[in-house]
Amino acid sequence: MNLYTQFEILSFDRIAFAHSLSANNYSYTLQTQGYGIYGDTPENGTVLEIGFVEQNPVILTYEGNEYRLDENCIFVIPPQCSFGVRTLDSGLHRHTSVEFLIKCRSQFTDSCPPPVGNTLTLPMILPPSQDSSEVISLIRSIVLEKNAHHGCNYFGECASFMLLLHKLSALVQAVDGNDNISPGNRRYCDLAKAFISENIGQKITVREVAEAVGLSKNYLTNIFSRSEGIPLMEYINRRKLSYMVELIRRYGYTLAEAGEHVGYSDVNYISRIFKKYYGMTVTEYRRSYQIQEESP
Repeated sequence: MNLYTQFEILSFDRIAFAHSLSANNYSYTLQTQGYGIYGDTPENGTVLEIGFVEQNPVILTYEGNEYRLDENCIFVIPPQCSFGVRTLDSGLHRHTSVEFLIKCRSQFTDSCPPPVGNTLTLPMILPPSQDSSEVISLIRSIVLEKNAHHGCNYFGECASFMLLLHKLSALVQAVDGNDNISPGNRRYCDLAKAFISENIGQKITVREVAEAVGLSKNYLTNIFSRSEGIPLMEYINRRKLSYMVELIRRYGYTLAEAGEHVGYSDVNYISRIFKKYYGMTVTEYRRSYQIQEESP
């Protein structure tokens, strides 16, 4: 289940807030009505928040409906709305997001037509896919740039906003129409993800996952890619890297030490896939994290 928002962009104001948040037992009410704490709201002014979940899925609640955001899901919090949000599991949650102040006219819709003029339709949730890593890297770079430079660089922020919308629109068109998998097959995919989470500290092969859920390797990889928009092995790697990053950030583990905790023994292999999925080396990631931590 997803929620689509169609909005006509009237103007861009500025980036109000950009952060990577880590919190235990995260529970919050998201408000995108008006500019809120960011000052006076012009007519049709609103907040558009775009980000991605890094650790511990969250549940968004809107008008009695619940929407689940798994790790590496990109989220688009619609304008002029109020959402309840809580973590799926107790413990540490982390996400990275940017809040844009814009003026727009918006409405909810059941369809997702291609953009026309200043009108764009985006889903609230974009699942992980082979193409989503570029969007995630862009969100991360916007956060780093905002935190590294105080004040508002209007033209730079506007360019980043438009580029992000462009890439999101392209991503939506690429994955739209892939949601035609049966509920039964989707259940097998959920079981596969649960098995991976429970065995994150072990070496995991695709064959082992398939045997655990009672399907052939080829059948599971086929339906998993269609359902999740990402190959099963890539999903396993992303989950392991997410856990490794937490060990590196919170406890100062070396790359080799963190790798041992998720069943990786080859440091060169870890370095390659880290650069592939995060768009930077581990050293660069440590440096970017330190910049965020030092920002007021």
